[in-house]
Amino acid sequence: MKKITFVLHGKHLRKHRIQYEAEKYLEKEFVTDYFITKTSKSAEDFAEKIANSGTDYLIAVGGDGTMHEVINGIMHVPKNQRENLIVGLLPVGSGNDFARTLKLSGKISYLHKLIANNNVIDMDIGKIDCKTLDGNDTTVYFTNIAGVGLDAEVAKRVNEGHKTYGPNIAYYTATVKSFLNYRKKQIKVSSADFYYEGNVLLLSFANAKYFGSGLGIAPHAKVNDGKMALTLAGDVSLFDYLKNVGKLKKCAYLKHPGIVYGEAESMSIEPIGESCYIEADGELVGKLPLNVSLLHKEIKFLTEVKE
Repeated sequence: MKKITFVLHGKHLRKHRIQYEAEKYLEKEFVTDYFITKTSKSAEDFAEKIANSGTDYLIAVGGDGTMHEVINGIMHVPKNQRENLIVGLLPVGSGNDFARTLKLSGKISYLHKLIANNNVIDMDIGKIDCKTLDGNDTTVYFTNIAGVGLDAEVAKRVNEGHKTYGPNIAYYTATVKSFLNYRKKQIKVSSADFYYEGNVLLLSFANAKYFGSGLGIAPHAKVNDGKMALTLAGDVSLFDYLKNVGKLKKCAYLKHPGIVYGEAESMSIEPIGESCYIEADGELVGKLPLNVSLLHKEIKFLTEVKE
């Protein structure tokens, strides 16, 4: 029998219910195992251990943060040792932006359907080489979207705050506060296909389409085309943002002179003067300078979406 291993976010109130439902749907066809996180980064440690020890399916149970940790754990294992591993996501977290692009459901029955139908694609993974907040060299991987500027400031506020009224209110409030307090930074962006030097409100480099609890910042992103979808916002105001929130939620292109869309396989970003934070999958991961690239078709992933 094939084996499915779940990594569950320990703070999720339904974790034991999810385990019960998984056993109900899957125990007749699969061997199942469960790892429940207790501390920050434990999902990363679990995923590395699981990928090394062997399983057929490794399923992250949580939101974008849990998926981020699981992927970073998997990427610690050499590719030739995990080439048969299939990764999945059961999106039951507070932020499920990656799941929006891949149209994933939080139901065990849907996960079972994906496995039964062998709905698997070869998916790209982003790789960032940068400095930690303490100034040490680090490498971070992402599945969804990474960026510098305002989105990193928003990620910092959201992670330090509370989501009492849900993720949408938390992100909206953090975005408005960040707009009011953020001073635009100067950066230099270099790649074979994209160059920019000057003030920036935010620059997102995306593997998938959504961030910030449902904002479609990268309508041109595809998870397996080998390219990052770039969205650069320069001279954009809080009024511009509030006026276009509806379009962002529909994942529509914005027609604004301060917004530029592009794509790149890899690029470097340097600060001109003051540095700025970097976020990846909604997590604050470091500060500039950085080099970022996309690892084409790096992992096998469960989804019905083909691109």
